[in-house]
Amino acid sequence: MCALGIWLRPALWLVMVVAVIAVAASVWAWRSRRVVIAWIALAGIIATTLLGAIALGEMTREQTTLKEASGEDVVAVVRLDKGFSPGMSSVQVRILSLNGVELAGGGVSARVIGFPFTKRVAYGARAELAGYLQQADPSESSGWILIARGPATNVTPPGAFLSGIDDLRQGLVSASLERPGDGGRLLPGLAIGDTSAVDRGLIEAMRMTSLSHLVAVSGANCAIVVAIVVALVALFRGGVWIRMGSGVMALVGFVILVTPEPSIIRASIMASIVLVSLASSRPVRGIPVLGMTVLALLAINPWLALDFAFALSVMATGGILLLALPLTKKLSRFMPAPLALVVALPVAAQIACQPILILLNPIIPVFAVPANVLAAPAAPLATIVGMLACVFSGVFPALSAGLVWLAWWPSAYIASIGRSLAALPFATIPWPPGWWGLVAAAALGYLGITWLLLNSRYHSGLRRAIAGVWGIVALALMTGFLAPRVILKAGIPDDWSIAQCDVGQGDAILMRSGGDVGLIDTGEDPRALSECFELLGIGEIDVAILSHFDIDHVGGWPALAGRTPLVWRGPAIGAQDQEIVSSLELSGARVQEVVAGDALRLGNSLLEVVWPIRAELSEPGNDSSVVVTLTPLEGCTNCLSGIFLGDLGEIPQRILKGRQRLGGVDVVKVSHHGSSDQYAGLYQELGARVGLIGVGADNTYGHPTDKALGFLEALGIAAFRSDQRGTLTLGKNSAGALVVWSQKEEPAG
Repeated sequence: MCALGIWLRPALWLVMVVAVIAVAASVWAWRSRRVVIAWIALAGIIATTLLGAIALGEMTREQTTLKEASGEDVVAVVRLDKGFSPGMSSVQVRILSLNGVELAGGGVSARVIGFPFTKRVAYGARAELAGYLQQADPSESSGWILIARGPATNVTPPGAFLSGIDDLRQGLVSASLERPGDGGRLLPGLAIGDTSAVDRGLIEAMRMTSLSHLVAVSGANCAIVVAIVVALVALFRGGVWIRMGSGVMALVGFVILVTPEPSIIRASIMASIVLVSLASSRPVRGIPVLGMTVLALLAINPWLALDFAFALSVMATGGILLLALPLTKKLSRFMPAPLALVVALPVAAQIACQPILILLNPIIPVFAVPANVLAAPAAPLATIVGMLACVFSGVFPALSAGLVWLAWWPSAYIASIGRSLAALPFATIPWPPGWWGLVAAAALGYLGITWLLLNSRYHSGLRRAIAGVWGIVALALMTGFLAPRVILKAGIPDDWSIAQCDVGQGDAILMRSGGDVGLIDTGEDPRALSECFELLGIGEIDVAILSHFDIDHVGGWPALAGRTPLVWRGPAIGAQDQEIVSSLELSGARVQEVVAGDALRLGNSLLEVVWPIRAELSEPGNDSSVVVTLTPLEGCTNCLSGIFLGDLGEIPQRILKGRQRLGGVDVVKVSHHGSSDQYAGLYQELGARVGLIGVGADNTYGHPTDKALGFLEALGIAAFRSDQRGTLTLGKNSAGALVVWSQKEEPAG
């Protein structure tokens, strides 16, 4: 209802009409004593409340001061609704005043994009920002977007209390980063929800194994804290009211420590519902409480209805309330009851949340339940000990350091579970995207668990009907999605040598020789690269090459985490480039900056760097792209040769031709996605049969240009574009002829 209301944007008069109908239905129900009319009246009251909240929210979001300044440069005074750490490209704020005019209603929620802060800024701090103001999409929780034009001024700390809490948080982060590897980076997220140190590679691995709820504060963290406090009180024979009071106090303290952001408050409420319901041994009673809580939260902020995090927390809570105990009883037949509960909790949450997760990422995490079961014993220890280390960081630094050392072990263990399971073959199963994928996941998951929990003696007919529907959905899924993918994969030649991944507007080239695999660039989206790996059956990568640090060449680097022992890179500049390098090193890769002359053997071929010439002469950017050649070694008759030009411009292409005897090659990776900044003489000397162009459909850059396509055609080089051919592979048969396979049919003409 909220989502529909936000889309329709109801006027105040419409809300009044619904309110009148609700009142009339209520009077009728009271007089007639009819249950159906009473339900209609209740629905009308709920609709009035939610539509009224949307209408009032719209009035607050669209104040005259904001509307008049939309599309212009402004000076705003903001208060941070989320702590800021260096490296964050956006932060949630509340605009308090605009161009000196104070906003009504305590300000308006907004999202600041850019880098207005150069150091950590605490939750609740105020600052003055100059930037470009524009209205956000009506579906966004933040009504406005402020694009920062420069550094913030007049940054004011939030006050002694919140500043002190932030000092404690920073103390834990600093102490944790003194510990090595993923364990030190993950610990602040496990304990207090500070993810500033967690690299994207680890986040991706945790997502692929359904351990994302442990990376940052979620209902799981809240539940761990409260459950341990309540258990300790019960151990010392505390009564029910003392337990509940202790649990509430623990929850309040936890929220204060991790900052009272809306997402954390929401997670705390959801966790409290689960704990109280499970403690009463009647979790079904928690469903009405959950419903009332959801309605209350939506009445406060209707835009939560379009928030994936909110939907996931509600679904996870509902799934645990409904399924945890029945599943535990079922599983207790085959395993000890405590272990059955540990298994039942992630199964219940995963089944409930999976349909929504499909909309975010169309995959099924194969190792979700094993990963959560393995992590379950370590998570409470890391969370509680990490929180204690945070509390004592400003009072007893030595004790805090000892606690960090202790908490590091379970934190490193959890990170290793995510890394190792995510790197296994078939860690995820591809799934149909969009609403079709959501419906299929919901049908299979919900029908399957219903069939499992129904008593076979008393519900045999219903179980047969459910099994029949389940089979129909599974068959439709197989024939409509999985079978075509199997057929597609079956058509890929086994002996391909070079492949171009379809990663949109970006480059990702695979080379394979003698069982070894190399990768050049990653594209922008790690999911697109992972899909290519899955399609082509790529597991470990022997060497990955990051030609340069443009986002369309390195943005997909998290898909490399845990897959490769060696990374070659071009010159890096800035904190973001160095962060990628550090993160890859943390994932177990040796990262080496390379220059002309560096080489290694890749199976039956030689991989050699021919550009840039010298590191000290190289400025980061397109013209310092790492250019490599692939040359078959003697005796490899079916190996392809190639040169891969990154985003090299015309001038360095001329220099490269003048200083390097390149000879003929089979394949050339056309520079810069087929831009016009090319030197045709280099391509003429190369004499390639195929030119690979990584380009996104309908890109706004005009790639590939008519100039580039024109000279490729004139030179007899067949241009294979990823937007037209999708992922493609190239190989050579015994007669020396080129063998091409592509995901899409060759375009006509």
